[in-house]
Amino acid sequence: MATPKIARSLEQVRVMAPRNSAVTLGVFDGVHLGHREVMKELLHARKLPGIDQCHLVTFDPHPLVVTHSKMMPPMLTTIEERIALLSRYDLDGILVLKFDDQLADVDYREFLDRYLIRPFDMKHFVLGYDCHFGRNREGSPDRMQREAPKLGFSVSVIPAFELGEEIISSTRIRNALIEGNLDKANALLGHPYVLSGRIVEGHGQGRQLGFPTANLMIADPFKLWPPRGVYAVRAESENRLYDGMMNIGRAPTMKTLPEEAREAEVHLFDFEGNLYGKSLFVYCYAYLRKEQEFASPAELARQLDRDRIEAIKRLGAQGVSRNRHAGGPAGSGRGDNGESGWG
Repeated sequence: MATPKIARSLEQVRVMAPRNSAVTLGVFDGVHLGHREVMKELLHARKLPGIDQCHLVTFDPHPLVVTHSKMMPPMLTTIEERIALLSRYDLDGILVLKFDDQLADVDYREFLDRYLIRPFDMKHFVLGYDCHFGRNREGSPDRMQREAPKLGFSVSVIPAFELGEEIISSTRIRNALIEGNLDKANALLGHPYVLSGRIVEGHGQGRQLGFPTANLMIADPFKLWPPRGVYAVRAESENRLYDGMMNIGRAPTMKTLPEEAREAEVHLFDFEGNLYGKSLFVYCYAYLRKEQEFASPAELARQLDRDRIEAIKRLGAQGVSRNRHAGGPAGSGRGDNGESGWG
């Protein structure tokens, strides 16, 4: 399966030279099980007469940032995470449209013509049941089904996807994470929740404990952090996975940070190298315990030994071999696990 081409402008789409395309449109925050149904229908469209390619169009930032900023929820995925997760599918291309005031004011008919029909030679349009686009969200699935025949393309509308008698949505997953229910969130996502960022230098106190860690700087202000605590994780770099554990919090045993402070520190098992300045994707497989303050660094180190054993057990139960290619977000290098934290 080839990696889809990524475009961030119509000019870059023209270079891709799409033809006879099936296209889908949406934010796809989280790339969850409901989105998977949309992707299945999109890829199935290749079997339709006259369809040669499959393309996806998404937005950055989320339209609510521009249209209703006070209503903007935290995001399950940054744009880099979204592209990486969407790239797991056999798409020909992904267009990331910059959403701004100008785009928000485009009429749905003009949006169709300018961004979908002409650049992609769109012959089939796949929409989720709740997909709306264009000024005042006037482009709706019902309207597309009525108007598509005279505009020269066919339409598939994907109904809501349910799990546990509830519709799967980004909001439902977001609430599960905020409540600390990682297992539920991962089940609704269909993959482990992912955090990504650049590795920055710290004070190296973790190395003194025998648990060197990499400080993950998460720059996107809209990214939803999981609750404070210790997690069993897999981190991806150069298309390889490494087992590890991560602390989210302020490391009270080793640091004197403000109560509201929050850092993400990743300890990778059986690894030596240099990550500083590189990016890392971290997949949260299991929540192990709350962050807590210990009486001494030695007591913290003993707890970290127990955490490591539990993380290895929980990761082993996931049935994924260590150092296996993830098939998803590609990290760009490993680095020195030289930070402190955890307790």
